[in-house]
Amino acid sequence: MTLAHSIEAASAADTVLPPRLRPALVNGQQVWVRCEPWCVTDHIAENERYLEDVTHEGAAVDLLIPRQGGRLQLLASARVLMSDRGGPEDLPMVAVDFEDVQSLYLSPSEVDAAADRVAAFEARLRDLAAVARTV
Repeated sequence: MTLAHSIEAASAADTVLPPRLRPALVNGQQVWVRCEPWCVTDHIAENERYLEDVTHEGAAVDLLIPRQGGRLQLLASARVLMSDRGGPEDLPMVAVDFEDVQSLYLSPSEVDAAADRVAAFEARLRDLAAVARTV
């Protein structure tokens, strides 16, 4: 199993869909919020205190690595996040979570750079496996 094959990815739509209105619970009252098509959050279950606290979250993409015995372990998880506050800092970002480590919040360009580094790591990881096989 390769590093690339151990990544469990959420399916992406072929086309960009427009936002839709979805119900949300804010301070016990049902309201309608503009919700991105990639959002999987149940806004009714969240019951935020203020409308600007509504957060949109996409499906997670998990990196599972094999452990001895064939069991898979979660190494990292990433998802798109966006706040409804409406400020310039509230644009969609990607949150990357690692076990027992604080989350990273990355802009799309930072995610591209991180993905390039992961691809380089994968190549080096394969080199290490080849060296280990020769011993």
